[in-house]
Amino acid sequence: MRVTILQLEAKESLIQIKEYIIQDSVFYANKTIEEILKRIHNLEIFPYMGKQVEIKNKKMRQIIYKSYKIFYKLKFNRIYILQIFHHSRDISNLRF
Repeated sequence: MRVTILQLEAKESLIQIKEYIIQDSVFYANKTIEEILKRIHNLEIFPYMGKQVEIKNKKMRQIIYKSYKIFYKLKFNRIYILQIFHHSRDISNLRF
């Protein structure tokens, strides 16, 4: 399967994650984003490795990197990255 470009919400989340971590460390900000992207690219080989979840009445899959949840959906032989967020955030405020 092929990972499709990140949905707008996921792109915005990556930017926010990096901006937050960069306040303390440029190195760890870059490393965190790099590791999240590695997990996303692993989905090309193992698209079903994520746990099935239902959020806001939408079925999707989730993988986790450290404290970050990465939500994605499989559709027409593609992988759509819907959202990425820190587990401490209130999920009800997130857009999918």
